[in-house]
Amino acid sequence: MYKLKQISFFLLAMALIVSCSNTAEVSDPTTEESPESNLFSVSKPMLDNTKMSLGEISAQEFFDVVQANGSIEVPMSAKAEISPMVAGFVKQVPFLVGDKVNAGDLLVELQNPEFIKMQQNYLETKEEFQFVQAEYERQKTLSEENISSTKNFQKASSDYKLKLAQLNGLRETLKLFMVDLNALEKGEFTSSMKIYSPISGFIAFLEAPIGAYVAPGDVLMMLINTSHKHLELEVFEKDVLKIAKGQQIRFRVPDAGSTYYKGTVFQVNKSIDSQKKTLLVHGLLADEEVSFLQGMYVEADILTDGVKGLAVPSRAVFEEDGAFYILRYVETTDSDYVFGKTEVKLGKANEQYTQLLNSELKEGDRILDKGVFRLIGN
Repeated sequence: MYKLKQISFFLLAMALIVSCSNTAEVSDPTTEESPESNLFSVSKPMLDNTKMSLGEISAQEFFDVVQANGSIEVPMSAKAEISPMVAGFVKQVPFLVGDKVNAGDLLVELQNPEFIKMQQNYLETKEEFQFVQAEYERQKTLSEENISSTKNFQKASSDYKLKLAQLNGLRETLKLFMVDLNALEKGEFTSSMKIYSPISGFIAFLEAPIGAYVAPGDVLMMLINTSHKHLELEVFEKDVLKIAKGQQIRFRVPDAGSTYYKGTVFQVNKSIDSQKKTLLVHGLLADEEVSFLQGMYVEADILTDGVKGLAVPSRAVFEEDGAFYILRYVETTDSDYVFGKTEVKLGKANEQYTQLLNSELKEGDRILDKGVFRLIGN
């Protein structure tokens, strides 16, 4: 009985030892932090096989920012409204909205009986002028030879000048309507008025159904040449004195995504809009090949007062207990990369980088660039 108790006690002791052994903690061999020295170790496989990567402290330029908004526009010389100079009925429109046209292309053809009467009046006036001109020459000769009275010559001169003015007026009017005067003087009338494109571009607006009656001044279509797009930005009055020609512009089209594009201030308006209290700023696009559309709304940052300084990617900075840190590369061992937690003083920031104000840091110092939060979270 005594021996049986000894055996039972021995088996219980062995079971407890095995149980304690199985529940012992096993440390993670991939990352390790030494609280005494603020050092972090990352195993080579972990750094090489994850999204963690090394980077360097680099020199970057930081700016103060003036926020503005506006739109993509084209010069006024690149826009054209097409309106008839006489009333008529639409006979032909060979294009659709969005079509490309070249300067000189036929845009609209109108018909109106009054247009034929104008050509008839021109021919009648031309014939009358020839008669009046002959009478003027005759009276001039008679007056010079004192055969006819001065009164008759003055009447002939007045009739001549009046008819010449009428003829020239009709001639220039028909030229505006693109009438071939040489053909007209041979008796070839034009039954329609043709309107040709004054510029090359795209049709942005079209309102000319076949058969519709249009009056002088009605806008039938709008042409836009988008080969020279630019930015038109509105800057609030409080920021006006910060803006100057040559400053960089960073902008985006909110409805087209978060991508930022670049531009340059090339003209600053000289007067402030009294209603909006804003100043108009024109900017050149760095890349005019981007398929921006005229009228697109943009949000922009105008970069002013630039300063250079040492910086790291913003993702490499983390905060602990109200202080900011980066992980500087210390050394590489046989199995690990070692980083030291370094407190930093922050300066300005942009969309990618954060300025460091520490005097002991230098350009080229290696840091943990990507994966900082993955490491400090272990």
